[in-house]
Amino acid sequence: MYLAIADDGITLHQPDRVNELYASYKQRLTPARIHEVLVEHAGGELLPDGNHVMVPVETLRRLAAGQVDEGWDHEFSGMLSYAESKGWMSSDGTAVRAHLEREM
Repeated sequence: MYLAIADDGITLHQPDRVNELYASYKQRLTPARIHEVLVEHAGGELLPDGNHVMVPVETLRRLAAGQVDEGWDHEFSGMLSYAESKGWMSSDGTAVRAHLEREM
């Protein structure tokens, strides 16, 4: 799954693909604008390295609602457990780190 960041908001694509998570943007957004969009739409925060985003778990669940089947939550929980084992979760477990990619 990936979180698409645009000047006017965020959307979740391919939420059924729980074996990967990344964030992407197509437009020429500055790091400051990416940060603003994420904050305005409860999409998380751009990390200081500029290459990763911490995405709230609840935001992913909210954006996936209506797009996934009944077994998704179990699979999503498995993804979060894997992320935790790799150190990709926030210390309180409410957000997961996603690599940020610029789409061409």
